[in-house]
Amino acid sequence: MPKTPEQQIMELEAKVKLLEKQKTFLEQQIKISDKKAIIFDMMIDLAEKEYRIDIRKNSEPCDFYDSNK
Repeated sequence: MPKTPEQQIMELEAKVKLLEKQKTFLEQQIKISDKKAIIFDMMIDLAEKEYRIDIRKNSEPCDFYDSNK
């Protein structure tokens, strides 16, 4: 039995609500991740300054395709 237009609208509205909740959750996760990245960067800066060692590598990434030849 086919769904009535009202049923289809209700299902679509429920999907929209679910997607809005997921979007809000993911936006919050992005904010948390950004804050974590900033804090980790600050920790590395402090560790480099305090212990006078280079933690970050300035070398270029290796090319795996060339190294397999």
